[in-house]
Amino acid sequence: MKKIFLHIGTFKTGSTALQFHMHQNKRLLLQKDFYYGDYFDNYYLHSNLCYGLLKEALVDYGIFKKYENHPRFLNVAEEPESVVKRIKENSKEYGKIIISCEAFFADAFRTLAGLRVSIPDEENKAVNRFMRMRLRELLSEISEDITIICYLRRQDLFIESQYNQYCKNIWYGDENEELPTFKKFVGYRPVELEYLTVLNEWQAIFRDADFIVRPYEKGVSGYDLITDFYVNVLNIKDLRCFECIEENKANLRLDRDVLEYKRNLKMYNMRMNHLLKEYSVQLPQIRDYAYWEDDERRIFMEQYDGQNRQVAKKFLSPGREYLFEDVNYTFPQYKGLEKERIFEITRWLFDKINAV
Repeated sequence: MKKIFLHIGTFKTGSTALQFHMHQNKRLLLQKDFYYGDYFDNYYLHSNLCYGLLKEALVDYGIFKKYENHPRFLNVAEEPESVVKRIKENSKEYGKIIISCEAFFADAFRTLAGLRVSIPDEENKAVNRFMRMRLRELLSEISEDITIICYLRRQDLFIESQYNQYCKNIWYGDENEELPTFKKFVGYRPVELEYLTVLNEWQAIFRDADFIVRPYEKGVSGYDLITDFYVNVLNIKDLRCFECIEENKANLRLDRDVLEYKRNLKMYNMRMNHLLKEYSVQLPQIRDYAYWEDDERRIFMEQYDGQNRQVAKKFLSPGREYLFEDVNYTFPQYKGLEKERIFEITRWLFDKINAV
């Protein structure tokens, strides 16, 4: 029987780098009996399947018309049955299949709708439930032997990173809106942070699947994410034959000064957005600071302590009490955008624009 490795997320846990690495090393993975393919070519992940499932869910729920012109439906989504049939056909010679998309976890609908769109909890849960049940139905046509892999990031660090990502690539429908402050962003509940609730629902639907849940935290596994996935999930011990990832394919965060420059000066057009990302990437070191005050961070994390302990008890190694061993809640505080930095960024932009 074939074995399916279903990597469901989450966002901001190095998924972009992992997916491109698997794409870059497809031939070598095939030699080791792993098939990774039939994904959305622009980003090397199975967003074509994920957003195809989301489309089916929204049609079933009677609200697809509202979102039918979204670029993810116009350019990315495919018929889920067609994608799975291709995977089944093209993987005939191989014993193991890898499917990966971080939007599977819980947030495909939320991030598609836009930051300021309030989605009723029951509606969001119904859409997610439909997608998971339909995915389970389709994958069972290939194999019943499924392992679900999920990396989790500490909630406070996750939402800080997601805020940076949002400011770098504003969600569809929000292009003409001012970038929110971090506190407002948190108030919109942009991503799912109740990990136990989501994992329990996945487990209820994929009843016979194995689950590998791993904290995305430095020092826990002793490896970077890509190595951890290959060694501890796929059980590939010798990585010397694999090519290294190209640095420009990693999903690098926005420099904090660049983020504040963009937010305060309301720099939202596509050309300027691209240039500011380019400026950030070319810096010798991308500077980042806490978005929380230390006391705010502690209070925020207290609400997830109980669930996180239960995730550790249920999904991690026996005797593990905490999901995240790093209990540090003190991080360098941002002192604000200084005039010298404003001038520096502006001069760089001016030179770039005039060079075209």
